[in-house]
Amino acid sequence: MSASRAAAARCATAGAACLLVLASGTTAGADDNGIADESAQDIAQASREAMAGVTSMRLVGKVTDTSGTTTLDLRFDEQGNCVGSVTPPGNAGTADIIKRGDDVWMKLDDALLKAQVPGPAADDAIALVNGRYLHGTTDSPMLREFAQVCDLDFFKKEFSSKPTSEQLVKGSRTTVDGRPAITVTSRREGRTGTYQVSTEDKPYLLQVQGTEESGERVTASFSAFDEPVKAVPPAPADSVDLSSLQ
Repeated sequence: MSASRAAAARCATAGAACLLVLASGTTAGADDNGIADESAQDIAQASREAMAGVTSMRLVGKVTDTSGTTTLDLRFDEQGNCVGSVTPPGNAGTADIIKRGDDVWMKLDDALLKAQVPGPAADDAIALVNGRYLHGTTDSPMLREFAQVCDLDFFKKEFSSKPTSEQLVKGSRTTVDGRPAITVTSRREGRTGTYQVSTEDKPYLLQVQGTEESGERVTASFSAFDEPVKAVPPAPADSVDLSSLQ
């Protein structure tokens, strides 16, 4: 996946969340937070506030456009720790990512490494890397955009923003991975979205499905709120400094 495609995946996934100003029929249980009884606008506001306050979370998402589908499975926190994977369109390979502060370790399988290192130099790069992680910093041109998909602050800023001229409608109760939720649908400037907000504990956004005017589609689920992110760097023998590929 190119750096620009990584950035697009980051922005598109967050962009779908931006559709929500943020982002019934059964009797509330003992652990119900009462949000399902509120208006769509109040549900949106409560979810914005809950998501703006998370210290960590897991994002599992798909971004589909004319070039194909990018999939992400990431855990990140506000300390800059991140661990997970990104698969670019066409199933051309997968990148495993570990980030601690400004340090980034990324393991590309051979197919993806060939896509990142054009021409005959690709075989040399594969031999040099030999299945190890590439190690660099967030200033490294090759790693910078990949690392940006791990930016929790970016997503929190998008979650807490309040779009104007948006039409919200409250839907029915549902479940997301076994967690009870209330549905809110949104329409704004050619964008449509469906959101599930937790009706237990805090009103976190649990799932989003959105479509841009361009036809780009985003599906993402969120979980593991405020849980520790164990971003353990690989052993020195299992990584190679990115500068050695220059």
